[in-house]
This record gives sequence, structure tokens and C-alpha cells, in this order.
Amino acid sequence: MSPSDSLPTSNPQSTASQSTPSRRPRFSGSQIWISLIAAVVLGGLLVVVIRTMGYVQGEEFSPTHFRSRTFSFYEIPLIHWQITPIQRATTTPATALMFAQKKWISPPTGNPKIWHLVSIRRGLDERNDADAALLMSQLRLRADGSAVWRKWSQQHPKLANVLWPAVAKLADRELYILMPRLLEMARRIESVPTLRSTISSYLSEEYTSLIRDMRAAGHDDLADALAAEANEDKNISVPNAGEQT
Repeated sequence: MSPSDSLPTSNPQSTASQSTPSRRPRFSGSQIWISLIAAVVLGGLLVVVIRTMGYVQGEEFSPTHFRSRTFSFYEIPLIHWQITPIQRATTTPATALMFAQKKWISPPTGNPKIWHLVSIRRGLDERNDADAALLMSQLRLRADGSAVWRKWSQQHPKLANVLWPAVAKLADRELYILMPRLLEMARRIESVPTLRSTISSYLSEEYTSLIRDMRAAGHDDLADALAAEANEDKNISVPNAGEQT
């Protein structure tokens, strides 16, 4: 046999290491039960925390269709990671439904695609109202057992035909903050020309003030966008950028 054909020599250290049985951790029955109980307790605490602190509920409003709906789901607290599908239910007041029926607003065909937040509540926190709540509270306003604006609109259909399109346009532009005073003034007006004039003067004044404040804060882009929206309305007059003081 040639040297190159010699048998390989065995490695005693390698053989010993291969013959040594591997050492695996061994758990006693008590350790397993403790681990299971701890997992159950932690899982139960997590469920309690999610059910109390992770429940999210709120409401939203569609400015294009004058529809409202609630939403609710569960999330992991702090990181706001949604873990259940969103559940929704319609909450549109009868007053808002009447506006479309009377054609005082003109919803586009199809289902609403734009929704504005009305309110939201997370866990045990207090409810936080958004700007759209200013309109929803008016649509739900009741006195003497009847809806205030439903009754007013039925008694003053010609005025309603002027007021609600203007309100819908403000809602579409998310200018809910201008609505309470506008609605308050409208309730005291009895003639269509007076209402048109009042809406024009009030919105011109408020748009001008908002645009001026935006420019003062350095938000020229927002101011220009708002001015462009105002100029789309023939009954609203706002100064041009060079006329701002």
C-alpha cells in the first residue's frame, strides 16, 4: 500500500466528543405548571387592558352626502395598533336626510367617499370632539320635543333653500367653525334677500379675517387656497393678496 493510500488515523478527542451525550435542560412538572399559569395570567391581563384601554369609538360625517356614522374597533394601547375590523353603524339625523329629499343639498351619486371626524374616544379617556361636531350638534338640536332645524326648514322652505347649500359648502371646506354664528343669524331672518345678504356679508368678513391670519402666520399657501375657494362663490368678496394689510 502506498503512503497516499494509508488509512486515516482516528481522532480520540473527536471520538470522545461524539460519544458524549448532549445535555438538554430538563424541566420539572412544577416548572411547567408555573409557566402555564404565568402565561394564562399575562394573557388575561392583556385582554383586560385591551378591552378597557384599547376600545376606540367615535363618529364621522360626510360633507358631500350629509350622512353620519359611528365606528368602533379595538387596538393595542399606546402604540395604537388596530387589531380588530372596524364596525360601523348609520347615525344620520332625520333633519339631514330631509335636506337631500328636499334637494336643498346636492349629493353626488354613489356612496360617500369623504368623511370628517366628529368625535373620538379611546379607552377610558374623555370624548374629544372635532370641528364637525359643531354642525352635528345643530342637526340634532331639539326643543319642545321636535328637531329645531327640521321644523324651521319645514316652516321656511325658501330660506332653507338658501341656508343649507351655504352650510354644505362650508362643510365641504371644513369651515365648521363658521357655522354656529351663521345659523344663529339665520333663525332671526324672515326674507330671502336679507338672508342672502347676511350670508354674503358674514362669509366675506370671516374669509377675509381667516386669510389675513394665515398670511400673518406665514401660511401663504393655505391663504391662497382659501382665497381661491372664496372667489369661486359669487356672493363672497375677499381682497387679493396685494390688498392684504
